[in-house]
Amino acid sequence: MPEKIRKFVSNHYLLSFALPFLIMLLYFAYRKMAPFGNSSILTVDLGQQYIDMFSGMRETILHQPQQLFYSFGKNFGGEMFSEWAYYLFSPLNLLLLFFNQANLPIGILFLTVLRFGLAGLSMQFLLVRQNFAGKRIALLFSCAYALSGWMIANQVNLLWQDQIILLPLIIYWAIELLNKGRYLPFTLIFAFAIIDNFYIAYMIGIFLLQFPLWQLSRIQKDMRFKLCRWLLFMSSLLISVLIAAIVLIPTAFQLLQGKGQDVLTQINWGLIGKPYLLPFKLIPGSFNFDEMKTGQANIFIPFLAVIAFSAYFSLQREKRSTKLIGFLITALYIVSFVWQPLNILFHMMQFPVWYPYRYSFIPIFFVLLLGSIAFERQQRAHLSSFLISLAVIIFIAGLGFRIYKQANYLTLNQIYLFLFLALSSLFVYLIKRFVERDFWAYLALLVSLTSLALNAYMSTNNFSYLTDMEYRRTVTAIRQGTNLLPKQSFYRIGQTFSRTRGDAFAGGYNGGMHFSSTVDKQTPALFGAFGQVAGDYYASYSYGTIITDAFFNMRYFIAPVYGSSDDNGSPRRMANSYRPDLTGYHLLRSQDQVMTVENQNALPIAFTSPVSVLKSQIFNQSPMQTAASLWQGLTGSNNFMRANIPFDFRTDNLTKVSDLVGQTVKKTDKSKDGTVYLTFTPQDNDAYYLTLPTTFANDSVWITVNGETIPQYSARRDVVALNVANHDKNFPVTIGIHLRQPQLFISNLILYTLNNQQVAAAAKQMQGRAMQGLKFNQTHLNGWIEADKQHPILMTSIPNTAGWKIRIDGKLVHTRQIDEYFLGAAIKPGRHRVEIYFQEPYFKLAAVISLLTLVVLIFVPLLLKHRKRFSID
Repeated sequence: MPEKIRKFVSNHYLLSFALPFLIMLLYFAYRKMAPFGNSSILTVDLGQQYIDMFSGMRETILHQPQQLFYSFGKNFGGEMFSEWAYYLFSPLNLLLLFFNQANLPIGILFLTVLRFGLAGLSMQFLLVRQNFAGKRIALLFSCAYALSGWMIANQVNLLWQDQIILLPLIIYWAIELLNKGRYLPFTLIFAFAIIDNFYIAYMIGIFLLQFPLWQLSRIQKDMRFKLCRWLLFMSSLLISVLIAAIVLIPTAFQLLQGKGQDVLTQINWGLIGKPYLLPFKLIPGSFNFDEMKTGQANIFIPFLAVIAFSAYFSLQREKRSTKLIGFLITALYIVSFVWQPLNILFHMMQFPVWYPYRYSFIPIFFVLLLGSIAFERQQRAHLSSFLISLAVIIFIAGLGFRIYKQANYLTLNQIYLFLFLALSSLFVYLIKRFVERDFWAYLALLVSLTSLALNAYMSTNNFSYLTDMEYRRTVTAIRQGTNLLPKQSFYRIGQTFSRTRGDAFAGGYNGGMHFSSTVDKQTPALFGAFGQVAGDYYASYSYGTIITDAFFNMRYFIAPVYGSSDDNGSPRRMANSYRPDLTGYHLLRSQDQVMTVENQNALPIAFTSPVSVLKSQIFNQSPMQTAASLWQGLTGSNNFMRANIPFDFRTDNLTKVSDLVGQTVKKTDKSKDGTVYLTFTPQDNDAYYLTLPTTFANDSVWITVNGETIPQYSARRDVVALNVANHDKNFPVTIGIHLRQPQLFISNLILYTLNNQQVAAAAKQMQGRAMQGLKFNQTHLNGWIEADKQHPILMTSIPNTAGWKIRIDGKLVHTRQIDEYFLGAAIKPGRHRVEIYFQEPYFKLAAVISLLTLVVLIFVPLLLKHRKRFSID
């Protein structure tokens, strides 16, 4: 056993992987995260977004490969290739194929600790193989890299972490190119990094524009040699971009339809708020939930690494020009932490929403690289390094004791801990010349690991995590509600509860919600126009009516069973929509937690319609009028809806108002509930809907119907239509609008009713004009359809986004945008074969560019080499 331990300790590559891996694994086990207990690794974006992406990735690879390009599980349908480029192209994600949806948190936990280990291993490889440091000294810096403040703060952002693993490898091959002219490995690995995650690769690319200046200054060659190598390096960067064109060009096009339109054109040239708090990030545990949103750069490294960085600039064997360039590169990044223009530039000209300073792993890497050189070459402590480090300790501690209350993540105990660890590090630095080199290296590693482990423990303790059972309850309920539905026809599934907005993509069904940075601008506009929840990067079909249910092909709904369990994660607890009109749909089955109903009015995905549909229009902030306009265009009828149904109102603990049109009501006693009550009695069994203004959003009010608090999506920016009654003839309905704030502006409170029977009759007629013999997947629908003179328009509920094409009888036809959003085309009377299909815009062109670049890169040098040999012979 002692011999095995000795071999383990002597294997520096294994240690560089195992130490970060085990530290984080032991912490997750301590927090009892599955499989070690009933907690889970799911928190913030990892629990609300990324896990659904990973589940959808499994579904795509195992069952629906067409979802690589398009998915009807993304809102009402959305392009997916750019989403894969942003979230899912990491090959490490393939490990999650071995975990089903319910067990994905376990797979993600092991994938997370694996990435911590691989980051340490790649850094160790660079430092040792390029002789920056010996294998034992290098361990300190490889572990500091893998467990840095950036990695701890961004442990949930698995989509970015591959780049942290790749950066040392990219730099290794960059040095090989600059020193020896070996361009092919560098070109390929940077191209791979771009394909893996183009966003973080952009940040690495900015660093790669600076790094050759430092590295070439270390080479003892003439200026001509250095210029040639610099040109070769820049050419290789460009070739890497061309190889990655297969991802970059289609993704760039799609981003320009959405997030890319948010590029900042006006930049605040001032300093970022409270830059003087930045030094506190060297104190262990200087991270909490608020820092995720708008905090300082998470640059924590052990203080021994700070000492090593300062020691680098006192090295005698490093040229002054090299040290000056190293200082300037580091200073540039430090300035970017406090000056907005550089910060925006490093974020691809976009202001980061949550997780600020996403590029801060790069200066961490460079500081550790310089520090490793110093500790490898210095045989003893240097006085200037000692004094600078001591001054830094005194400054941080002194500032901390004075203003620590301005940083809500900082306590006096943390400052005392910092003093102890920093002074201990300084002591270890001072005794370097007095102890055996290997012993000192392990002592320094121990002190640094203690600091890193404490920072990981204290920072991660500030996270709140979902329990494993919460996650499993919702996932199981959704699967129970959707699994047994037919697979032979196209339909969408609505839901009145959800775990996240990614349920449909995660579960492999066509839905009406999604959350992604790649959502185009058109989609939230479509949802908002029809009275649904929408934001810049998300949408959710949560306020449907019997008309919108029918048109958007919502054939099935899953909903909580009334009176079912209210446990965390249960459908009832996760309810976010109130739909009494679903009782008019056919109940398919009801289980313990979830029931499934069938909407027999759901229209087909494609059918013929009259030309009047081209006259339908969008009414700003009037979802009922917008839906009615489309329905009237489809049916030619206008007697299915009545508006301005009268209601009575009264107020309780509010200032008196004569009406509810453009009025501001205020609480008379701010300590008590203030409520507006609306009352009406339906004269029939039709569905009734009350429009709610945007002033009711964002938790401004909570609503009751006949005394029962109803679930609703609060975060929205558009007027919505709340279903308040259905099959309630002669039963009084009282709606309570309860203020959460001292006052509320009220407008647009309009009560509508839809005639259930007329809507059903019209839907049945349109169903008779459906595409027949439909064969479909996520990117392709085909069948035949019968058109006549009265119905010369091919109508679909597919969003009219770039990439969709229609062939009628084999001929490509001009597509039309109907009602500003929907895909359609003119069609002549008669029976026609129709093909509707999606092609990723610019994908073929991009693939050709990538392929040709690879061919030229690999085969042209071989050909030239062969011709040279032939001429010699």
